[in-house]
Amino acid sequence: MTERECIVCGQAPPFRELYARDGFTLVRCPSCTLVFQDPPPGPELLEQAYYHDAGFAQALLGDLRGTTLERAREKLGHLRATGVLRPGLRILDVGASSGAWLEVAAEAGMTGIGVELGAATAAGARKRGLDVRTGTLDEVLPSLAGERFDLISFWDVLEHLPDPRHELRLAAGLLAPGGHVAATFPNVDGLYPRLTYRLFARRTGVWEYPELPVHLYDFSPRTARRLLQSLDYDVDAVRTFATPYDFYESTSLSPQRIGHGRKRRALRAGFDVVHRIAYPVARRTGRGNSQFVLAHRAG
Repeated sequence: MTERECIVCGQAPPFRELYARDGFTLVRCPSCTLVFQDPPPGPELLEQAYYHDAGFAQALLGDLRGTTLERAREKLGHLRATGVLRPGLRILDVGASSGAWLEVAAEAGMTGIGVELGAATAAGARKRGLDVRTGTLDEVLPSLAGERFDLISFWDVLEHLPDPRHELRLAAGLLAPGGHVAATFPNVDGLYPRLTYRLFARRTGVWEYPELPVHLYDFSPRTARRLLQSLDYDVDAVRTFATPYDFYESTSLSPQRIGHGRKRRALRAGFDVVHRIAYPVARRTGRGNSQFVLAHRAG
């Protein structure tokens, strides 16, 4: 069996264990500080993930549609702040989900194609008239022959991929001259994740931040920048922002996830207190718990 290396710096094991839950383990590279699952979950487990769930796909096109459009408009705001947006841009959205970003981009005068692994979700997007192709970027690449894009987006995608380097290399070959790659993903070095790790994860075993097992990597601004630079990208912008706290309340901190009882209610209250303190400070100091990255091909 080939020994696993860090995808950012090439460091070989051993890696320091950071957090473990339900048989899944996050480690930190001692050289570049990248956080990732080691060993990674098998493909059979990831096949059962939510993006393959027909019920989740139905929710994305129904009850969650307003939320997905709101998140997509936030992405538009991140891009506008960099000055790269203009009407007529040709875009490729990898991990397009139900197509919310394609809809919002079209409202802003852009046109494009989506790529989505979840078959039910991709089919739902096509029913809305969107060009969303089912599969991985590798799998749909033949259908993109001759296409070049001004903007290729990976919104909350790279952390899910077994090797994000591969998709970023493919993206580089699909960029038009002067084109950009944009991505969002959690920021493991954000103030709120760091505080809750120190206060709760090591003492109680509960940490709301990691989405195990579907998040295979947890980047910081430093490791995100190093990853892109190692693949011959120049990084134009790295900005942090806040994942809404109610996301955690409804997922990793929900009673269904961490249980009921007095101690669990006290634990949830503790996370809430930390959030009320950390979020405003993180906003002022640029240490939000999510991040936006924009890059272009070097040279």
